[in-house]
Amino acid sequence: MRTVQRAQDLPIAIVEEIAFENGWITRGQLMESAERYGKSPYGQHLKGLADGEIMLVPNQKN
Repeated sequence: MRTVQRAQDLPIAIVEEIAFENGWITRGQLMESAERYGKSPYGQHLKGLADGEIMLVPNQKN
């Protein structure tokens, strides 16, 4: 896991991304979280999600 996280420069599980994907937080709340992390890779990832620049892959439920 550590190798993947370092290669992608992002954590494997991003709590805000999971919450947004499941409708537990709004786009505005996601943006607030992104602003808290500033220009870090984590913050930029959240901002990309909020801005629609990063697309979520739908959950595959069996």
